Amino acid sequence: MRFNFSHINISKGIAQIPEAFKILISTPAFIQKHKLWKGFWAHSWILVFSIVTAIAFTYILYNDIHDYFLPNSRENIEIDIPTEGVDEGIKALEEAANYSRDDVKSELETEKKSLTKVKESLEGEHKSLFSGSLKFLLLIFLEVLIFHFAVTTNNVLKSENRTLKFQHFSKAQIRMTKVLIRKWVYGLIMFILVSIICGITGTTFLRDFIMFSIYGYYMGFAFIDNYLEQFHFSIRQSAKCVQSHFGAATVFGLFAGLVMNIPIIGPLIAPFLCAIAATRYGHISKMETFSELGNLSS
Repeated sequence: MRFNFSHINISKGIAQIPEAFKILISTPAFIQKHKLWKGFWAHSWILVFSIVTAIAFTYILYNDIHDYFLPNSRENIEIDIPTEGVDEGIKALEEAANYSRDDVKSELETEKKSLTKVKESLEGEHKSLFSGSLKFLLLIFLEVLIFHFAVTTNNVLKSENRTLKFQHFSKAQIRMTKVLIRKWVYGLIMFILVSIICGITGTTFLRDFIMFSIYGYYMGFAFIDNYLEQFHFSIRQSAKCVQSHFGAATVFGLFAGLVMNIPIIGPLIAPFLCAIAATRYGHISKMETFSELGNLSS
């Protein structure tokens, strides 16, 4: 498998950050000016489903945060991490220390403490906090809302009048599920790589921040993909296009990731705003012309 990243320009990607942020900030005024909520009421089932999903997400997220910071405040169903081998090692060191000279005993006690720290580290690694997986799941459930506003915004920007039917929502839902399952797998791979690198370099404290940024890019990818889907980009073609706009994708994803933490309204506002902002960015940047520049592989 060959990887070609010639379409990625780091300086251009960095320059996209303030541009995307500016579009994001001006999006509420754009929504008010064009009254984008009007057509939404014709799909009342989307509203009801979105609200129920937002409430459920808030409840799950609250428990996630609560259990992370107060793990012993109530009984929890915990994942059983296999540490039997480590436990046996600790026990063996304890027994050996009882029958050893003082100088050897001191060394064994040191080894025991090191092994105990390894066990604690293994168990601690499995505490979750605002997991990217949970937010991916939210985007999958709210894809009907995201796609509706992506299309509505594009209608305004391009003076079109595309009418959405149930089959359009169904197709978009299937695509979003495929996209985020892939990103979930990539996220797991990246977590392993980042954990190894941070462990080797002694920068474990940076791991959560790095992963939050990576998951931010993946979520931003999902928003921009809703724009490119309307121009019949395949997921592979969309991936190449979004990679060349990684700065903008990261801005939209990080914003969504932060706002989603606001109870109830956050899980609704974030997809709503970012779907519209990403569509506006795609239109201004003429992302639909990416294939016409000969940058896509068949």
